[in-house]
Amino acid sequence: MIIDIHNHISVKHSPYYLSSQELVAAMDEAGVDRAVILGKDYGSLGDVRNENLTDEEVAEYVLDFPDRLIGFTAAHPERGKKAAVDRVVHAIQTLGLRGIKLNPAAGFFPNDRALYPVYEKALELGVPVIFHSGIKPPAQGCRLKYCSPVYLDDVVVDFPELRVIIAHAGYPWVEETIMVGLYAENVFADISTLNQVETVLGYPVMVPALHRLFLSLGSGRIVFGSDGVFNMSEIAEAVKGADFLSDADKENILWKNAAAILGLNQGSDQPRQE
Repeated sequence: MIIDIHNHISVKHSPYYLSSQELVAAMDEAGVDRAVILGKDYGSLGDVRNENLTDEEVAEYVLDFPDRLIGFTAAHPERGKKAAVDRVVHAIQTLGLRGIKLNPAAGFFPNDRALYPVYEKALELGVPVIFHSGIKPPAQGCRLKYCSPVYLDDVVVDFPELRVIIAHAGYPWVEETIMVGLYAENVFADISTLNQVETVLGYPVMVPALHRLFLSLGSGRIVFGSDGVFNMSEIAEAVKGADFLSDADKENILWKNAAAILGLNQGSDQPRQE
């Protein structure tokens, strides 16, 4: 069983767009049972490039395969407090999405008080929030200064019951990720795209980061994510091949932690029958 808690789709006019059928076929090839499709709101940066996703687009996409795909909404403080909260409520209660994605690289710090009503609503609705952290997205106008996990400390302290996922383990600030989550049991780190970072930098990243997270946070607070179909197999194999992880640890990372975060019922947690 594998649950990918960090995956994306592009807007339909993008050359990188994959249909839901193509995505699920890639999941089958990689042995991934379920995947979270993250919402995208880069604020005015995304508006200018026509790259933001509506919640309706995400909901329509995941409904093609409701037993395989799970959708998240998105938020950006530029939209204003009321609009952001209204969007979250509509996405969760009406469209059936199951979490929130925020991308601070698009011009905001995650401890921006304008986002606190969103976190309050997430708590009320019982949904997790995943934050892009660490490496900045390869998108025009994104800024690295917003991506440090240290700015999540305020969120974690002020909302101790909020389920927070720090994407990409906050790399290269893995120690900051660890320090933010060390005494906060609702903080998780996903390991998405670390294989690509390793390729770009030319030195080991994936397994060393996984090892450091495991030694400090334990396997109960690390989650598998890919960041795209091109990473699924490589990251899954890195987890499976890590000799410092027991079989139980690998199960936690590959699916059990994600199932708990997402509130999947027991029936949904069972492996697919081939």
